[in-house]
Amino acid sequence: MPATTTTTTTRPEEIIEALAPLLAHQRNRWAARCQAHGLSIIGFQVLALLEMNDGIPMSRLAEELDVALPNATGIVGRLAERGIVQRSHDALDRRVVRVGLTDAGRQLIGEMEATRRERMTRLIGAMDATQQRRLLQSVRDLHAAARQLQQDEDASPA
Repeated sequence: MPATTTTTTTRPEEIIEALAPLLAHQRNRWAARCQAHGLSIIGFQVLALLEMNDGIPMSRLAEELDVALPNATGIVGRLAERGIVQRSHDALDRRVVRVGLTDAGRQLIGEMEATRRERMTRLIGAMDATQQRRLLQSVRDLHAAARQLQQDEDASPA
């Protein structure tokens, strides 16, 4: 009778479950940082979207936020009053209003990012060298999987 080998495969659900407490803690810290800067979570989401797509049309911003255009206009208006975003008319089509970060908005993102990086540096620094290498490889693998998934989604018909 041949010897049987038992292989254990880790399912995505197990990984997600293992990450859940860490992610919940990070969400809580982000919410506290947003509140400390007088920024709502949706306001922070706007800044994050603008960091990736500075100068996007208001209509696309509303779509990305999954809110109606008048709601997006109100959100952007409050952020503009604080001087962290700016609105401008598109050079080719003045009907299109574009939203972009101001220097103050970029600085705010930089400050929040520096706080996050400092915390992550301490967290990773608490791991030994072997754990850090495994984590780095896993993160690289996760990025590759994300790129592949995005390519697959982009290639599939809507």
